[in-house]
Amino acid sequence: MVNFKELAATPEETFDPKAVWLNAEHIRALPVEDLGARLLPVVQGAGFHIDAAQMVRITPLIRERIKLLQDVLTAADFFFVDRLAPYDPAELVPQKGDVAMAKKVLEKARVLLGGVEFEHDRLDQALRSAAQELGIKAGQMFQPIRVAVCGRKNAPPLFETLAVLGKEKTLARIERALAKLERQ
Repeated sequence: MVNFKELAATPEETFDPKAVWLNAEHIRALPVEDLGARLLPVVQGAGFHIDAAQMVRITPLIRERIKLLQDVLTAADFFFVDRLAPYDPAELVPQKGDVAMAKKVLEKARVLLGGVEFEHDRLDQALRSAAQELGIKAGQMFQPIRVAVCGRKNAPPLFETLAVLGKEKTLARIERALAKLERQ
């Protein structure tokens, strides 16, 4: 007799929790280049076209977020696609904010990011200054941008993520997020 529950189990559920924990510790201890080399075949095997250099740039951003190698497909999926999976536009609205605030943030980000170098410190400085200019908290500035570029609130560090995604992809995703908000 076929045990359907066993067939539907996730890989994490099929392993002893201690083994998963130990594997996560091993992953965190690996040098970035080594872990990237191990993750690359998993990503390419899932049909994503990514090269070793790009994988090495993504690896330090997700290393703390994965327990098993195949977790890369859920922790970093937004890096591998041109278009994000559908997400709820309400996710773009920052905490203690509204749709108007989200639009204002994304419009400001679109203009600002179009003229800044996509490097951690410059992105950090530019977006924090923009938050002050708009009279909002940094988190209220960052959440709509994070959701616009990653499709979710819980994602790797924002500035590093933007730097890896690059200006063109980031701006295209912000543009699509603004279009979602316009339909609200």
